[in-house]
Amino acid sequence: MGETILGIARSFAAGIVVVLAFGVSGCGFRPLYADRSAGSVAGVVATIRVAPIRDRKGQVLRNELIDRLNPSGEPADPRYSLEVRLAVAKHELGIRKDETATRTTMRFRSTFRLRDTDSGAIVYASRAAAITSYNIVDSEYATIASERAARRRGLILVADSIAMRLAAYFNRLRSLRRQN
Repeated sequence: MGETILGIARSFAAGIVVVLAFGVSGCGFRPLYADRSAGSVAGVVATIRVAPIRDRKGQVLRNELIDRLNPSGEPADPRYSLEVRLAVAKHELGIRKDETATRTTMRFRSTFRLRDTDSGAIVYASRAAAITSYNIVDSEYATIASERAARRRGLILVADSIAMRLAAYFNRLRSLRRQN
């Protein structure tokens, strides 16, 4: 009896997987980064050169963007140039009676522009933001380590957001070209 119930449950689960697979294939779902050919979204995104960004936080953000846009490194013949401005602000929260903070929030705000390298025209511009926080503890080393980790997480979130927006832009552009 237990084996038949288990067999029915497995058959039911397999049936659900098949139905979902057909449903996803029928809706036009296609992964953005699946194809790396020249006309694909990943292929076009790989032609973006990320311009240098000011200070150490900017360097980290630039490296994260390069990793997401073109994992093999800077493009030899860039078709687009990405210019990013970054601002980071810290806000102390959780103030004790002696007016010392116990928690800090970091806000990351960036604006970015994508330029066509041939014409110099801005083809896409947007903003990306992230918020992270960390605890301020009695150990100075632990606080510094927490701050560095929060800064790194924030920069990764901004890089992810920028990369996703650029991929969505190129995907939308590709869809419009197919319709015409």
